[in-house]
Amino acid sequence: MPWWAVSASITATAISSVTFITVPAYVFKSGGDIGYIQIIFGLMLGKVLTALLFVKPYFEDRSVDTTYDYISAQIDRPVGNFSMLLGIILTSINGGLRVLTTALVLSVITGWSLPLCAAGIVGFAVLWSILGGLKMVIWTDFILFGIFTLGAIFAILYMSNQLDMSMTEAFIWLDKESKLVMFDFSVDPQTTYTIWAGLIGATIGNLALASSQGTMQRVRACRSAADAYKAYIVAALLYITPLCMIVAGLALSVFYHENPLPSEFLVELAAEPDRIFPYFIANEIPSGLSIIFIISIFAAGISTLDTYLTEITDVSISNIYMRFIKKTGSQKHYLHMSRYILLGWAIFYFFITLFLSRFTGDGLLDLTFKFPGFVVGSILGTIILARLKIGDWKSYLPGLALGLFIVYRLHELNVGFFWWPPSSALAMIITVWLIDKMRTLVS
Repeated sequence: MPWWAVSASITATAISSVTFITVPAYVFKSGGDIGYIQIIFGLMLGKVLTALLFVKPYFEDRSVDTTYDYISAQIDRPVGNFSMLLGIILTSINGGLRVLTTALVLSVITGWSLPLCAAGIVGFAVLWSILGGLKMVIWTDFILFGIFTLGAIFAILYMSNQLDMSMTEAFIWLDKESKLVMFDFSVDPQTTYTIWAGLIGATIGNLALASSQGTMQRVRACRSAADAYKAYIVAALLYITPLCMIVAGLALSVFYHENPLPSEFLVELAAEPDRIFPYFIANEIPSGLSIIFIISIFAAGISTLDTYLTEITDVSISNIYMRFIKKTGSQKHYLHMSRYILLGWAIFYFFITLFLSRFTGDGLLDLTFKFPGFVVGSILGTIILARLKIGDWKSYLPGLALGLFIVYRLHELNVGFFWWPPSSALAMIITVWLIDKMRTLVS
C-alpha cells in the first residue's frame, strides 16, 4: 500500500475519537490549559524512535508472523508468551477506552444509555471486521484522518465567527483565565502534565506501541522498508489534529463564556467533563453539518476498535489456537474460528468498557494514559530487551516482577502516570541485564 495512506492510518489510530473528544474537554475544564502540547511532543518523538529502531527488522524478518514471534526468536518462547499476555492486556484496555469515548458521544447526542451505545458500537465493529480487512481499515483511517482534521478546523472557525469578542479580546480573556499556559517545567513527579513528562514519559509510552501487532501489520502493509520508515516519520508530523483540538478547546472556553451553559448540563459536566464537545456538536452546529461530525466520530470509533479486534484475533489464532489447540487445520477452518474468536473478544471489550466507565469523572484523557500505564513499561522493557537480544525467561521474570511492582508503588505514591513506563522499563532492563551478566560470570 502507499506509504502516505499507512502514515495517515498510524496517526488516525493513535488519535481516533479519543483525541477529538477529550483534548477540548481538557482545555475547557476549570483549571485547564494548553499544556497537552507538551505530551504531543513526546508522542511525535515516540513515532520517530519506532521508525529508527523497529521498522527495518519488522519488515525484513519474514520468518515471524507477529511481534511476539519476533520476541520469541530474539530471546525465547516463554518471554514471547509473557509479552503476548501483556500485549493482550494493553490492547483490551485501549479497545475499551475507544468504545467508551464513542459511546459517550452517542449517549450525549441520542440520550440513550451508555451500555446500549457501547453494545451498538461493538456490534458494528464486529460486522466491519468480518466484512473488511487491513486494507479497508487503513483506507478508512486515511479518510477519517482528513475528516477529523477538517472538522476540527471548521469547529474553530465556526465558533470564532459566533463570538462577540474580537480575537485580541478573546486572547486577553484566555490569558487572564490561565488557559494559555503551554509549558510546565516543574520537577515534582506528582505533577502530571509537564515538559519532562512529555519528552520522557510520553515518548517512552508511545515507543512501547512498537511491540503491538498493529505496528507490524502497518510496517508490512508498506511496499518496502524505506516506505515504512517514511510512513512512521511522517506520522510523527501529522499530529496536527491534536493541535487543532487544543485550539478548539480554547474556542469552546470563549464561546461558552459568552453563551453560558444550562445549569442542568453543568451538573452532568461536573460528573463527566468529556461531554462538552459532543454537546457543542449536537446543540450548536447546524444539523446537516453536525450529522457529518457524528458519523465521523462513530466511524472512527468503529474503525479503531476494528484495528484492535483484528490485531488481537490475529494473535489469538497465530500464537494460541494454531499452537496449542489445532495445529493442522485448513485455512477455511482457521478463518471460521477467527470469527468466533473475534466475537468473543468483542464481548470482552464491551465489559471492559463498562468497567472503565466507572472512572469517567477523572476525564477520559487521563484514563487514556493512566490505565495502559500499568503495563506499558513492561511491554517496552520486553521489546527493548528483544531488540538487543538480552536475557532469557529466567532473568526476564524477576525483571518483569520488579517493573510491575514499581508501577504499583508509583501509583500508591501518586506519582504522575507518565513516569510509570520509563521507571518500570528502566528497572526491568537493568535487572535482566545484571542477572544475565551474573549468570554468565558464574558459569
